[in-house]
Amino acid sequence: MRRVSRGGRIGAICAGLMLVILYSYGQNRIEAQTTQDQPATAPAQAPVVTPAPIETPPAQTPPAAPPPSPVVTPAPTEPQPSQPPPPVQTPPAAEEEEHPLAFDYLPKTKMGYVDWVAAIKQGVIHPRDSLDPNAVTMKALDFNIIFKVNVSGLPDVVYPHYPHTLWLDCRNCHPGIFLMRAGANPVTMEKILKGEYCGRCHGIVAFPISDCFRCHSRPK
Repeated sequence: MRRVSRGGRIGAICAGLMLVILYSYGQNRIEAQTTQDQPATAPAQAPVVTPAPIETPPAQTPPAAPPPSPVVTPAPTEPQPSQPPPPVQTPPAAEEEEHPLAFDYLPKTKMGYVDWVAAIKQGVIHPRDSLDPNAVTMKALDFNIIFKVNVSGLPDVVYPHYPHTLWLDCRNCHPGIFLMRAGANPVTMEKILKGEYCGRCHGIVAFPISDCFRCHSRPK
């Protein structure tokens, strides 16, 4: 076997490397030439995406304004005719009252009530001023008070002190019921029916106010 010198080995290796380099270079030239000869492939075109049509919402018609409220003009108020006052209610007729049996011997009025003044004048009864037997009897006062009536055709009222003071003391009426001053007592039929003024006795222990002309006795 031949012995190869060191210098020969190095030369062989270098030669081999040169061959490898040349072979690689040649291969690269061939591939490059082949690539240049082939036509270029056009890049794939991206698909054309057609956008969906945009739907335009229909134009909204603004709501119609409500019609203006009609102006209501109040009807002219006609003056109401003055209404007459309600009729005064009177107590039931005198004939319907039932008297105790003890009253049968006493004098009566035309309407059937006991006439207490006639009973005194006739001496049927003798009322006393006091339970004290030594009390001084008050003398009856004989004068009248006239109450003007503002109703056409109706007589004025006469209040006689004499039949009242035959058995009543002044303190029975003054000043609790009547003030002792002219014009200080606004007496009306309505108040009398409610038990004021004359109504404190008449219709309760004296003749009722339904006997109108016992009081309305002075013609105008």
